[in-house]
Amino acid sequence: MGIAALRNRLREWKCVALDTNVFAYQLLDHPDYAPLTELILHSVETGHLRGVTTTITLAEILTQAEQEANAQAAMDYEAYLTLFPNLTLMPVDVQLAKAAARVRAQFRLKLPDAIQVAAAMIAKVDALITNDRELQKKVSEPVVVLLSDFV
Repeated sequence: MGIAALRNRLREWKCVALDTNVFAYQLLDHPDYAPLTELILHSVETGHLRGVTTTITLAEILTQAEQEANAQAAMDYEAYLTLFPNLTLMPVDVQLAKAAARVRAQFRLKLPDAIQVAAAMIAKVDALITNDRELQKKVSEPVVVLLSDFV
């Protein structure tokens, strides 16, 4: 499909949920996916889109820096996510935990995925952007969009 097709899809939406891999590909400058994540995150940063993710994303992004005992990278990643313009970082509170339990039971998802999907539902997003084909197979609402479809 390509980057032009992704740009057109982004214009259709007001709010998107962003799975952890969107940020991971961007931070690691993935050769195939970074151009796509750059477009998505630029749309959020400039206010053309609102973005939603969860504190699960923060935990997942921080894990590698913590494994490597790289305190500076951990601080940089935390600042990147917590200060990102037009991005809501939803905490896992009681409401989200209960919604995630329902989603996990219904779709048989791993807990981190159930939390991301439940957050997307609570935020009433137009789409959940990920690269997790299993999510796309199992979840119909919100619309699950795969980055790989645009490579």
